[in-house]
Amino acid sequence: MKVFILTTESFPDGMAATHRVRCYARALVGGGIDCEVVLFPSEGQGLYKGVRYQGVRDVLDYVKRNLGCGDVLFLYLGKQLELTISLAELARSRGAFCIRDLCELPYGTGGQNLKTFYFRKRLLHKQFPRLDGIISISDRLSSLARKNASRSCKHIKVPIMVEPEGFIEGEYQEASEPYIFHSGTFLERKDGILGMIKAFGLAAPELDPGVKYIMAGNLDSSPQKEEILGLISGYALQDRIVFTGPLQDEELRKYLMMASLTILNKHPNSQNLNGFSTKLGEYLAAARPVVITDVGEAMNWLEDGRTAYVTPHGDTNALSNAIVKAFGDPEGRRNIGLNGRELAMKSFDCMAWSKPLAAFINSLGK
Repeated sequence: MKVFILTTESFPDGMAATHRVRCYARALVGGGIDCEVVLFPSEGQGLYKGVRYQGVRDVLDYVKRNLGCGDVLFLYLGKQLELTISLAELARSRGAFCIRDLCELPYGTGGQNLKTFYFRKRLLHKQFPRLDGIISISDRLSSLARKNASRSCKHIKVPIMVEPEGFIEGEYQEASEPYIFHSGTFLERKDGILGMIKAFGLAAPELDPGVKYIMAGNLDSSPQKEEILGLISGYALQDRIVFTGPLQDEELRKYLMMASLTILNKHPNSQNLNGFSTKLGEYLAAARPVVITDVGEAMNWLEDGRTAYVTPHGDTNALSNAIVKAFGDPEGRRNIGLNGRELAMKSFDCMAWSKPLAAFINSLGK
């Protein structure tokens, strides 16, 4: 048996989607499953921490030439409906299997309208019944998968995952000049950027003047740029909010590993209710205390006052109070960070999912 993870994402370097592909591949290899990441349209090949990857121009041709009976096509392809149907039918004709990852609501990352509803319905009705297995990241997505897949389809829920190197190690430490760190987007819909700045503005008078908010990423690409700058001016935060611009992975990790606090201000929209933020896994694995709103799958894993500071969504005052509380109790902040890292080691380390994922793969067709 061999598993081919098919993806249009970059590899091995990339954003959150690439990160999840790496975690899947490493977990499968760790579970004794022969696994290859197939990138298209792409060129080149290599080895990443025991995982082979191969770039191809024509993925359907590559699969036709290499897929054997009992092998598995693992689709990490988003919305490519016609291609995935062809791949699923090819797998069935070869006595192979076809599975997919479900880490977000299909067509659910932007505004919802009749067009997105139509495309989601087509995907659910045409692709899902052809699948032999679905790996979902949340309870809501697991429910969606079971509702639309065939009775014989196998299911497993796999949460956010982190790679063990770089984060889950070392002693707890913070920079001598404390700061909050943000490594997400500057989008209100996804990351609640405006609410985070408002909360910091409200908290700032009660914090040490040296506490800053360091934000990594491309502010110029944000549709909320002018609102962000307006809030900074309104709360007189010009000397306290620092924009680093885009950072390379190693630079970002250095900032994260020394931060005193992180914030995830999620709104209850379709993207956040169904998904599970990769950033949260990184924050926890780095032992960084997290202030987070009570939205989505994260609430199945986090405990207020133990592994995170959990606040009601949409309540800027509560978010601000949590920031003040965290900086007013360094020992409590440290304990929450360490408890978060323990949770990440136990539940989100990708290698902890080697046996469950290998068992899932071996169950296909039984």
